Amino acid sequence: KRSRSAEVHNLSERRRRDRINEKMRALQELIPNCNKVDKASMLDEAIEYLKSLQLQVQIMSMASGYYMPPVMFPPGMGHYPAAMAMGMGMP
Repeated sequence: KRSRSAEVHNLSERRRRDRINEKMRALQELIPNCNKVDKASMLDEAIEYLKSLQLQVQIMSMASGYYMPPVMFPPGMGHYPAAMAMGMGMP
């Protein structure tokens, strides 16, 4: 019984790792010039990229005379950058 339990655990752990790796590859494709391999570096790069997009949106909104505070989307609402959600398009 113990070996069966360990086998089930190993399979579920493998699926979890596979899903994480799949999501990391998808994230890597969304970030320009991201050639990082380790997850921590890739997440750092993603954070910096998102911060730069957020800054661009704020600059664009101030330039148009409309101030817009940073936007936080709740989970499940979609995977759209703030610029697209507001109809500004991507820079």
